Parts: sequence; structure tokens; C-alpha cells
Amino acid sequence: MAYFFPGSATTITSSHGEQMIRSLVITLMLLSCGSDVSIMKRPEVTEDTTETEPADPNEPTSDSSDPEPSQDTQQPEISDLTVAFAEIHFRQVACQACLGVSREFEITAEFRAHYPTGGDYTSHLPAVGACTTNVYDTTVGVTPLPATQAVSFNDIQLYPSGQGLWLNTNLYEYQYQRNTQYTITSEHGTISNAFETVEGFDDIQPYTLLWVDPSYAYDAVISKSGTTFTWYPVVPNSQFEVIVAVYSSDGSQFLGAVSCMENDNGYLTIPGSYMQSFPAYSIAAVHLIRHRQGLVPSADLGGMVQTHMIWEVIGTGHVE
Repeated sequence: MAYFFPGSATTITSSHGEQMIRSLVITLMLLSCGSDVSIMKRPEVTEDTTETEPADPNEPTSDSSDPEPSQDTQQPEISDLTVAFAEIHFRQVACQACLGVSREFEITAEFRAHYPTGGDYTSHLPAVGACTTNVYDTTVGVTPLPATQAVSFNDIQLYPSGQGLWLNTNLYEYQYQRNTQYTITSEHGTISNAFETVEGFDDIQPYTLLWVDPSYAYDAVISKSGTTFTWYPVVPNSQFEVIVAVYSSDGSQFLGAVSCMENDNGYLTIPGSYMQSFPAYSIAAVHLIRHRQGLVPSADLGGMVQTHMIWEVIGTGHVE
């Protein structure tokens, strides 16, 4: 048999040709292997400049089959009901003898802790922009918590005074820090920055409200045509109430009262219509009261803590 290779003029016989073909096949196979090595050679790797943190052998691998922990199980549930009440009441009396008190300043602190209630400790206050002749205080029915240890408002100590009630009714002016954040610490938990105290007044008008001597007290006129009261400074996030409590001219009989509330903006007018029913020259105790109300959550108590800061000045006047 004869084989013919294209591009070659050589004709090869069978016996000798078979040997040449075998050699040629082996040579082609070797060349073919050399070509595979070139193809399989690792390509040049482009360097990635992004730094990758090495795996921490001690860090557990995430398993997508494990459910994420619920947020609700990690945070204590806090009710929107009231579980405590804190109040500081700073009262200053101009004419002490007129009102039968022994000192100018009376400062009290109160704390109550109980099971959740929907009651509101300040529901007796008039709405902003409103007046009322129904002047009363609020009583909230609760199931109290034990009161066995002192409570602190910063460095003010309050002492157990019955179940769920702590009081300090004998504070001095130097103990009251104005415009200061207070933390409540009790046997039932801690409420950080529970409230901020308020400050008093540099000026009140009519200034004759503040006479201190009974012989010329009651000089300020509470007019049946309307009376405007002013004060300074004003305090943000506060309300201002004026209560005029009216008595017979000799002070022996309580005739009634009117209360008006506004935001703490420096002035408030009691309309004359509220004074028309009172006899002329009836005497009056005039209460000028700054309020700051707050509501803060307590994880320890499991609900909301209601707070009430009061700064009150009591002057005197007469109806005319």
C-alpha cells in the first residue's frame, strides 16, 4: 500500500512506510502533548486589592436554617399605663401671716409606685387656654407596691409613708436644684433623667400681690372687668396657671375660685366675667403656678412614670 502526504513529492512503500508513519504519529502525539501543557498553564491572575478578613476558626458559621432571635424576647415589655408618679412642689408665700403659715418656703417631694393604672394624676388641671370654677385635686385609685426603703431624687431622700408612697415634706431651699435633671432610685428600680426641675420668677405683676405685711396686704385689684398677670422669665415646655381663691372681706368664708391655664408665655388674663358674682372688696389669695408635666418609660417598673414639677407663688388681692 502506498501513502501520499500532501505537500510532499515522496511516495512511501508499505513496509518502510508503515515504520515512517508510526514514527510520524508518535512525533505528532508528542507535539500535541506539548500544546496541552501550554493550554493548561495557569493564566496570570489579576491582583485583587480588596482586603478580605481571614476566617476566624473560633467564630461559629451562620446557619440560614436557624431563625433570627425575636426583638420582643430581648426587650422587656413596657406598658403604656402609669406605674409611678413623682412630684416636687416649691411653694413661696408672700404674706405668711395672711395665710396662717409659719415660713416663706414650703418644698415637698412625693413619689408613688403601684401596679399599672389608667388614672391620670394631673387630670384636675384645666386645659391650656381654658378657665374653670371647678377647682379640685386628683385622687387616683391604685394597687400600691411595698414601700420599705427610702427613695432618692438625686440627693433628696424621700421616706416610706404608707404602702406605695414616699414623702419628704421638710425640704430647704438650698436642697432644690433649679433646671436640673433628676434620677429616681427606689427599691423597685431606677429611672434615669426622670424629670427636670423648674425655676421661679424674677418679676411678677401686679407687684402689689407680693406685699408681705398684713397691714397693707390685699392691695392688688382683681378687677370685675378682667385682670392680666405677667411674669418673667418664661420657661419652655411648661404651663402657667393662675388661681384666684375668693373669701369674704373678713376672711371667714370661702366664696369660690377660678382657675385659668396658658402655656408659659409671660402673661395671662382672667376674664372679668368669672369675678362678677363675687362681692366687691372680697379678699383673695392669688396663686401663680408654673407647671411642667412629663411622662417617661421605666423598664424596671414595666410602665410609664408620670412627673409633675410645680413652682407656686401665693400673693394677696381684693375684688373690685
